[in-house]
Amino acid sequence: MPITQTQIQTAKNKQDTAAHDRSPQVRLVAGPGTGKSFAIQERVLYLLNQQVLPDAIYVVSFTRASALELRKRIHKYCLDKGRSDGEMVRVSTLHSLALRTLAAAGLLTAYPASPQVLDQKELEWIFDAEFAEETGYTPARCKEIRKDFEAFWSTNVQTPPPHAQPTQPITQIERQAFLGFHSPRTQMYSCVLPGEIVRKCVDYMVAGTLDPAALLGAQHLIVDEFQDLNPSDLEFVDGIAGSGVTLFVAGDDDQSLYSFRFASPAGIQSFTRRYPNAGDYELDDCFRCTTNVLEAAKTLIASFPGSNRIPKHLRSLYLNSVPPEDGIVHRWRFARGIHEAKAIAQSCKELIDQGISPRKILILISKRDVLLPALRQAFNAENIDFESPKETGFIDTKQGRFTLALLRIVCNLDDYVAYRLILGLRSHVGASTCNDIANKVFANNLNYRDLFGVLLPPGVFSTREANIIHRAGSVYDRISRWQPTDTLQQRSDEISNIVLQEFGQSASQEWIQQIDHLPPEMTLEEMRDYLWADTDEQQAALLETVYARLGIGHSATDLLPQRVRIMTMHGAKGLSARVVFIPGLEAEILPGARRRSYPGLVAEAARMLYVSITRARAACILSYAQNRIVYGQFSNQAPSQFALYLGGRFFPRNNGLSLAEARQIAQICSAL
Repeated sequence: MPITQTQIQTAKNKQDTAAHDRSPQVRLVAGPGTGKSFAIQERVLYLLNQQVLPDAIYVVSFTRASALELRKRIHKYCLDKGRSDGEMVRVSTLHSLALRTLAAAGLLTAYPASPQVLDQKELEWIFDAEFAEETGYTPARCKEIRKDFEAFWSTNVQTPPPHAQPTQPITQIERQAFLGFHSPRTQMYSCVLPGEIVRKCVDYMVAGTLDPAALLGAQHLIVDEFQDLNPSDLEFVDGIAGSGVTLFVAGDDDQSLYSFRFASPAGIQSFTRRYPNAGDYELDDCFRCTTNVLEAAKTLIASFPGSNRIPKHLRSLYLNSVPPEDGIVHRWRFARGIHEAKAIAQSCKELIDQGISPRKILILISKRDVLLPALRQAFNAENIDFESPKETGFIDTKQGRFTLALLRIVCNLDDYVAYRLILGLRSHVGASTCNDIANKVFANNLNYRDLFGVLLPPGVFSTREANIIHRAGSVYDRISRWQPTDTLQQRSDEISNIVLQEFGQSASQEWIQQIDHLPPEMTLEEMRDYLWADTDEQQAALLETVYARLGIGHSATDLLPQRVRIMTMHGAKGLSARVVFIPGLEAEILPGARRRSYPGLVAEAARMLYVSITRARAACILSYAQNRIVYGQFSNQAPSQFALYLGGRFFPRNNGLSLAEARQIAQICSAL
């Protein structure tokens, strides 16, 4: 690697200086590829070395999977430094921290068990679907009503920006219907919706009846991806800090992408105004991006800074490496979208022929339904193995979610949502039947989980409903004595048989394909976490841990599937690749019609493009088409307004990378 040891040590000194700050509050602004996670790891190690008890340190990250990955990194880092107690540090999501707080205060007694936060599929398949059956509203309308409440929980404001009212505004009658459905149904399934638990914590804290620090014994709170917190999250964190807990936050307002979840960069931007005596640090040495790649991204973000942007001094370490590596940025324009897709597929084939691993090539798209079909067709024509966006994976099929529900119950017999999934995902069982069963459970004062393990009371359920419940109960009977420590070797055939009986041969075969490359000694708990992971990087990291437990040396890189990845821009956050293609830089795609009337959303779209460019290490290829097929119709396209601010000229193109261009990129990749 051309980056010198002196450069590495200088950058690490900056990370350590921030991590060792003793101020009551610390803000770390960390640009892409500057070592934010390393600073967090060092912060935990420093606190342990200062005799802080591990169970007094709380670390939170944005998603369940990212928290799991960060937990493993912290534990390994501390262990490598001689601190085995790093395993006792609490690393979770903010939702999990809020649940833990309410449980410690005895404020979750309305639920029969510790409630699960519903994910997007569960919200649609369970909550929205049953709400529609209950009210007669369409599922789409039920989703709009639910999101109206999620907006309020996340911000404490009715219809906050950018959450505009739908074309048909939500009525008070609809809100009352939601409240009448929400409370009993979430209690029955022991679940919560996104945002509501944090909001409950904040309300109790404002009322002076909840003290998280005292309940949890917390002394230090470390918050990763701070720019992704919404207003309620910020109130929760600030409330904890206000009770005397030392607060360390890390993030980058230039990488704030989640306004659809009501996140705002204002939280990290205003941190030093809320805490004027806070330690304030910036990590500005970028290990990831070569000079030209980073400069294109910096030119863009400087042109669309948004309000109150934190000034940055980000620079590529490759500028002064030995030897320097400039990297490559290509800017292409095509007559038609189909030509763009073919050029990208041809380029990938050329790069792979030059020895670049398919895994190190990433294609980032901002509008899946418009861009993905042509890319799929072009990659299939070139016989290139590729991976589509995560949402089309096994876990998002009914049989995949059913299999995960089995594992969830094995690991937690009180996972009520998993029981509902086992009941409702099977063939010929729809939301209407599940809703009828739920209403009878409520009307007859029954416990939902008990349906699967005890005799049903006579005269409550119809013959058909009783048969459906008994069928689901028989599945539970088959797994009820399994243990989380049981291995795939012990249970995979039984799981295959259950899936075969419920979904047929093809579904069973799909399960077998999911596990055929996994170690037979993998536990069911590890398999649950593997299926639940957001990305295959997280899956590979978990597999690396499994192999380490088995005493088998495998790196996460070795365990990743060797395919070109096509991902959404949101889905690629936190990842990197040697070569990144970003097609579709057209006004109707990015920023797109939905955003262009709102300057704040245009700025967020620029941040999304900035994050996408900075996934690239050696080369970034940006492109747009002047005409493409949109929803079956040829449509003329204007270039995105962002194309003017990417540091160079877009040149007309008919084909992909030439042999010479591919070789040049391959040479840079081999040097990094």
